[in-house]
Amino acid sequence: SGIRLRLVDNAPKYTAGMFLLLRSHLNIPPDTTGIHGDVNCQANIRSPMHVFAYRTHAHTLGSVISGYRYSPQSQEWSLLAKGNPNWPQAFYPMKTTETVNPGEILAARCTYNTTGHHTPTKIGATGGDEMCNLYLMFYTLSAKDDFIVCADEQNPALTSQLPYGSDVPLPPNPALEHKAEGHEAGLVNYNNGLPDQDTVPSPVKKGE
Repeated sequence: SGIRLRLVDNAPKYTAGMFLLLRSHLNIPPDTTGIHGDVNCQANIRSPMHVFAYRTHAHTLGSVISGYRYSPQSQEWSLLAKGNPNWPQAFYPMKTTETVNPGEILAARCTYNTTGHHTPTKIGATGGDEMCNLYLMFYTLSAKDDFIVCADEQNPALTSQLPYGSDVPLPPNPALEHKAEGHEAGLVNYNNGLPDQDTVPSPVKKGE
């Protein structure tokens, strides 16, 4: 399978974890650009978490998902993640590892474009519905903070302060878009704009 397992006697120093920001409900009107689904909450964590990769998820109407860290002390925003949910579903590495401290705010914005879609849509669990998920992969010293869920807006007033450009789509990436449509096997770069290294070969289908 290509997977290697290493067993150790002592517990590792760090615990790997996932922080999921999601929108549980949203009515998305037809034939409209720039519809937002927003999420934010305070990071109730026991020790700093170090975010190193992310994954965005929406269905066909999603155009861009952005994630931020907000410091109440300095009142500064930092971009953590920005992805096109129509690109291949994978965890994309961040340019630098970002540290989120206890008490800071994590926020996500999902943007939808329903141009040419003539019926209302809602967030839900079926393929005909939409979704708004941002997954942040991190490591931390606390073994109890391995999976954290943040749903909807804990502080709706903070949403209006999101940085400019939070809903601006990423530039086109023909290779990723072609791959997402299932048209091409071969080498695909999942670095999301980082230098062309760590190129991942696509799996070969049985019988090919």
